[in-house]
Amino acid sequence: MEFKNNSYFVDNVSENISILSLLKEYEERLSGFEKDSFKVKEPYVYVKFCLYTTLLFRILEKEISKINLSEDEEKTVNILKKYKYRDFEAPYEENYIKFTVWKNESGTLVYQLCDLRENESSSENWNKIYSVYMIHPKYFKHIKKIVLKLINEN
Repeated sequence: MEFKNNSYFVDNVSENISILSLLKEYEERLSGFEKDSFKVKEPYVYVKFCLYTTLLFRILEKEISKINLSEDEEKTVNILKKYKYRDFEAPYEENYIKFTVWKNESGTLVYQLCDLRENESSSENWNKIYSVYMIHPKYFKHIKKIVLKLINEN
């Protein structure tokens, strides 16, 4: 398959990219997220980051299975493994948050993240058009440790 001629992949293809450089770049993103104590400021950016994390873990699944993980790290990996198939692990309120897209009559979109225990309610002018579970932000501290272990292995 030729990626270079496909406009969807132009920004993502490099002759000299390695897994290690990809991990280091991702670790920098995690560090930025960690500076904010893993607090979510922008729901849409957070969702993209979660999806990127899921993709990265799918790519590195074999490498991850070869390293020693703590109990918390193992739990995080298991949640990510299930998440790739949209299989969710209980207790849901602990492991996930909900991402919802709302639309009003004029077509304005609002992105919202909320705890699963919170009741969603919409005013008369807003309609829920999409909702999905996302990995809880608390797991990113364990993800960072896993990534650092992978970097040290390479």
